[in-house]
Amino acid sequence: MKNTSSKRITERLCLALAAVLLAAFLCACARGNPGGATPAPQQTPEPTADAELSPAPGGKLRMAMPENLSVGNAFYDPLIVNTEEALNLYSLVFEPLIAVDETNGLVPCLAINWSAAPHLENAWMINLREGVRWHTGAALTADDVIYTFDHLRQLGAESYYKSSVNAIESIMKLDATTLIVTMNSPGLMSLYSLNFPIIKRDISASVLVGTGAYRVTSYNDERIAMSANADWWDRPPYVQAVEFLARDSNETALASYAAGQLDLVPTALLAAGKYGDAGVTVVRDYMTQGMETMLFNHRRSLLAKNDLRRAVAMSINRTRIIANVYMNRARSCDVPVPPDSWLYNGSNRQIDYDPQGAAALLSGLGYTLHDDGLLYSGGEPLTLTLLVSSSSENTTRADAAAAIASQLAQVGVTVNVVTAAHNYGQTESEFLTLLSQMNWDIALVGFNLSVANDLAPYLTVNGANNFGAFPGEEFTPLLREARNAADEESLRSAFYALEAKFTEDLPFLVLYFRLNSLVARAELKGVAAFREPALLRNIKNWYLNEE
Repeated sequence: MKNTSSKRITERLCLALAAVLLAAFLCACARGNPGGATPAPQQTPEPTADAELSPAPGGKLRMAMPENLSVGNAFYDPLIVNTEEALNLYSLVFEPLIAVDETNGLVPCLAINWSAAPHLENAWMINLREGVRWHTGAALTADDVIYTFDHLRQLGAESYYKSSVNAIESIMKLDATTLIVTMNSPGLMSLYSLNFPIIKRDISASVLVGTGAYRVTSYNDERIAMSANADWWDRPPYVQAVEFLARDSNETALASYAAGQLDLVPTALLAAGKYGDAGVTVVRDYMTQGMETMLFNHRRSLLAKNDLRRAVAMSINRTRIIANVYMNRARSCDVPVPPDSWLYNGSNRQIDYDPQGAAALLSGLGYTLHDDGLLYSGGEPLTLTLLVSSSSENTTRADAAAAIASQLAQVGVTVNVVTAAHNYGQTESEFLTLLSQMNWDIALVGFNLSVANDLAPYLTVNGANNFGAFPGEEFTPLLREARNAADEESLRSAFYALEAKFTEDLPFLVLYFRLNSLVARAELKGVAAFREPALLRNIKNWYLNEE
């Protein structure tokens, strides 16, 4: 339908209307909503170590928000987000049609269920949850969703959710609570694009008015105060008030926590464990989408050989690097899928630290270990150039590169480390310039995976993140199968096949996924099942156990 005019779409919708409405009773729904039944809101907190305590309404939580949050975003538009703190704040007020849970699975939110729309290519019928009201008391309707998507298209590249614009062709309504969403590609994966927050029509007149668990009672650049939404469609949260206070950095937020001014702070600080204090502060690690990789330059004849790539991988002791460099704030993984994802197949783990196995592979490639401790072939030592980024604020990846060079030296591989400047978020830097010039053999690069786990940017010839020029032809049908998968079972099967092929071909080495930490006061209970990016998704189950 990509080139079909609006008139033709309308005509086809009219013809299909009866079938679509009938299908509403038979729709196939998302994970956690089998058989099309409406899920009942949870009435009890998720099991935790504090299950013996009885949660009760009350208390206030204080968190950090970016300083001058409204600068460049005068109406506090939740579609314009550039910090984790802002994302957390907006998630309490605004909600998406479809949410992403702690396993990166799709779960109902403002949309109670969804199914493939009959007679329409790449289209889904979305049924809105009944009884959802804005904080003003007005009912949520399909018109609000359409307004949000139109606004999202106007924002374009300025929006944190710009990928949704590329994924969604159109959104049209059948009635006040039913939508037809046409995607630019088939399959269940396209539904991840409906994870953007829905805003009320005319955002300039509806500042910080959402449908979420908390309603805003006052706001300015220094402080945003919220209270529990007693009219929320789900069970209201136990914590009755949340206050966001402006802080100019995560470092300042942690200092404010230490001073008793904040109650919880998410942080990527590797040394977050130092804040742990029995009975006072609990530090909980959580999974992120941050994937640390070693890229191989496939344009170099050496690294075009699978056995050499595998020998390099087997020479790296990831467990030691995680402990010594990342202070255990990372989790090793062999495939580009987070190890806590519902799409991850742990049985594909095949690349363990095995220096003897690496030596055998290198010997088979014609390399011999000389008395000087170096590997030679044809009189030339095996030498690799390792490119890595570093900044004045963060040398962690460069420290990991030094550890990798030392470990490869133990099997006789000489590694020349080239460190280039790069700061987070930069689109131009010394490191990116050198990366694109490809005068390297291996490179340490970090990526932030999409929650949809779209691997095409990494495994296709012209993929935006295929910096190692991996040919990728054999992955094309596997990626297509994943993109076309219409249900969970077929999508999981497609990903398992992708992961098996990945560990066989080793286009690049996945080293580990980063862990961040939540530093929180010990009185805060019920905190379980949380991960990036939706840290506060289960805040309704949190409660304060105070004397």
